[in-house]
Amino acid sequence: MREEPRVIAGRFEIGPLIGEGAIGAVHVGRDRETGAEVAIKVLRSEALTDRPEIVERFHREGEALRKLNHPNIVKVLAVVEEEGQPYIVMEYVPGGSLADLLRRQRQLPVEQVVAIALELADALSRTHHLNIVHRDIKPGNVLLAEDGTPRLTDFGLAHLGSYPAMTATGSRLGTFQYLSPEACDYEALDERADIWSLGIVLFEMLAGERPFDGSTPYEITRAILNQPVPSLLAYRSDVPPALVDLLSRMLAKSRAARIASARLVGAELEAIQHGKPGPVRPASPAQGPRSGRPVPLPSGGPAGRIRVLIVDDHAVVRQGLRTFLELQDDMEVVGEATNGVEAVELAGRFHPDVVLLDLVMPQMDGIEATRRIAACSPSSRVVILTSFGDEGKVLPAIRAGAQGYLLKDIPPEQLVRAVREAHQGRAQLHPDVAAKLMSAVAGREEAPRPAGEELTEREVEVVRLVARGLNNREIAAALTISDKTVKTHVSNILGKLRLQDRTQLAIYALREGLVERTP
Repeated sequence: MREEPRVIAGRFEIGPLIGEGAIGAVHVGRDRETGAEVAIKVLRSEALTDRPEIVERFHREGEALRKLNHPNIVKVLAVVEEEGQPYIVMEYVPGGSLADLLRRQRQLPVEQVVAIALELADALSRTHHLNIVHRDIKPGNVLLAEDGTPRLTDFGLAHLGSYPAMTATGSRLGTFQYLSPEACDYEALDERADIWSLGIVLFEMLAGERPFDGSTPYEITRAILNQPVPSLLAYRSDVPPALVDLLSRMLAKSRAARIASARLVGAELEAIQHGKPGPVRPASPAQGPRSGRPVPLPSGGPAGRIRVLIVDDHAVVRQGLRTFLELQDDMEVVGEATNGVEAVELAGRFHPDVVLLDLVMPQMDGIEATRRIAACSPSSRVVILTSFGDEGKVLPAIRAGAQGYLLKDIPPEQLVRAVREAHQGRAQLHPDVAAKLMSAVAGREEAPRPAGEELTEREVEVVRLVARGLNNREIAAALTISDKTVKTHVSNILGKLRLQDRTQLAIYALREGLVERTP
């Protein structure tokens, strides 16, 4: 004898299981009043007794979905509680999830990616307008209708602005590979965290893999915080420049530098979809990190962006350079390399306008790399960016074809100016290097450079950890001190050494031999 299906609210039949997670399950069901298929989300019984906060989340998800009446957000039909068991009845979306599609097809056509991303941006615009932050954007939470249009779902981690926070300060929320840097750093999240996560999904649809991964949550979050975003050009060549540019701004690690709203993301995606120029960005001067000083844009320069390849074996230095260069309206970082061999390979593939090249690296040094880049990409201008300024290295680099020779302690605004001038064919030489060369020619010793105040042993420990890429919280844990004490140490160290930021501090540590170079 066939068992009668369970019915809730007098109308919704609960059918077979179609998906489950750590705290709940989803069944396909049927609405007896309309005959339509529905999806019914049910909490696990153990969650009801062991984790009462999950029940509150469940109710909040239903409340969020009730507010979010949008064609690209899964529609809630009813929130039901019977015999102490809560249910959410939603529209049934039959096409599976975006995660399912990406398992079958790693890289999606650009047109399909733009269409999906545009509709998700539209859904997030509605979500953020109602002061709701999703906080768990990922392919598994994007369902696909039969016609391929996406439906954003699973608002179980969403923060509703009208409700008090349910998580303590310092809690991480979301799926690790899609966490924003501020989420990895346990900061309070706003809508820009959703924009970052959507950027990761966009990258994954285009590249066929996530930009940051690892075998443990620790490795993943460390990668998000410390590794640069890979260039899409390393994965495929058919992505429009405007889409590459938009993605770079969605994945800006600095929340302040990230594109500010899902509505702006949608406007640019729509322009890309219709082959129109994207919205004009504000004409305000680019700002350097921390300093707030405007960096003047070039006058009469080439209309296109200056394409820069960064080569350095230290991740903190690469990230610092990338972050600053990508704040400039006329520059684009097309790739990064960690040694001379990679530098030559990427230069031959991308033919960048300017290569910022470290001198002392594993596998192949900067001088040999300069010589080979000149052979495989004659149009690229190589600018050596190093900690070593003695004439024994400067002259061989110039003879190998370097357009310039700069030291890593150069102020950021001067570095940007040097990149622009090197691109225009003008030679660049760091003032200290020029002085040493003049001293060498004149046959006299150069006066020693004034040093900063002596660092304490604890400050040296902090410098080493900063150079390894640790954030303040991780340094505090390693040294068993408070975050506030770490901030005080870093501020004092920068003052003593007359440095501007953590990137310059990492360069100092390398130059002084306080940390080993990455092999």
